[in-house]
Amino acid sequence: MSLGLTPFMQTPPRSQTSWFRQTAGTGALALLLTTTQAQTTDPNKPWPFAPRATPALPAAATPRPAAATPGTIAPVATPRPFGAAAAPDQGPREVPLVEKKWDELVNKEVSKDGTTALEIEKDKWKHAETENFILHYRRATEAQKVAREVEYDLWFVAKTLGATKDRYQRKSHVFIFEDEDEWKRFVGLTKAPAWSASFAYGDELFLNVRRTEGPKRFDSNTLAHETTHAVVARLFPQKRWPLWLNEGWAEYMGGASVAARKGQSVKGHQARLRLAEMPLATLEALKEYPSDEASVGQLYQTSEKLVRFLMDEMPKERILKFIDAALAGKSLRDSVLEVYGDKVKDWPDFEKKFGKFTK
Repeated sequence: MSLGLTPFMQTPPRSQTSWFRQTAGTGALALLLTTTQAQTTDPNKPWPFAPRATPALPAAATPRPAAATPGTIAPVATPRPFGAAAAPDQGPREVPLVEKKWDELVNKEVSKDGTTALEIEKDKWKHAETENFILHYRRATEAQKVAREVEYDLWFVAKTLGATKDRYQRKSHVFIFEDEDEWKRFVGLTKAPAWSASFAYGDELFLNVRRTEGPKRFDSNTLAHETTHAVVARLFPQKRWPLWLNEGWAEYMGGASVAARKGQSVKGHQARLRLAEMPLATLEALKEYPSDEASVGQLYQTSEKLVRFLMDEMPKERILKFIDAALAGKSLRDSVLEVYGDKVKDWPDFEKKFGKFTK
């Protein structure tokens, strides 16, 4: 396996700094790591790398529902069917967290990093299942919060993509660290850089939630961003999204999911895209993450701006058709004109409207 390491970005205004490695033989990005940092007040500092879609891990047998048992940590309503909600379009709000022994888990297949994590103070790990995830944790307090948010993020992203439960049957693993020393020890046993704070490997999530307040506090937008990438990996196995679409989609959906869960306007959870200045031709041509800070910021913000434009200014229900066209290998121009051709005169007209779109 070859390893590619991106440079650490200093003081990113958002909560993500990441690196990735390329999987030999598949060309699919296999690892992404994210650093949670304080939001800076400097709007001109770019925000850094985040994951591309990665192929899902090998499918396991269809999981059985997590039944209510004496091990239920937070007894609440019976789990709803995938995509269902207490009220129309509200998503899962209360998530049963059913504690189980390792041998009782419906999916015990974990990655090498997952095995490494579970070997650290292994007698202290607890395990629980929700409808769609298997959580490994130390304290139920952190696990319950993560469970609530990842289940909602999954529901929101899958609903937006028109995905039903039959495309998302495998329960994936979430490893929750809330002790800084344990997290550093874990990272030191992987190929991750020492400053990493959260990462996704395929459809697995490794999270350092931290119980502290302030700059090192774990935030919901980071979790929603990472969950979006994990969901994409599971819904589109073996599909490699264009770099700009993958990053722009995760950024847009991360903010939109948190806003929807809190009943707030999505605009309040979106970054101010003052660096969204990369020409569309340059954006589309990028196959790898830039090495310089300014270009990274332009990549992220221009990508999010483009996804926002398609979701806000074009018929939102057509986004899946657009994604399908992009995944089929069609150019950005051809994908836009095929899906939104009745909304623009031609490609120059699209570029003009996009250029005027509020940053």
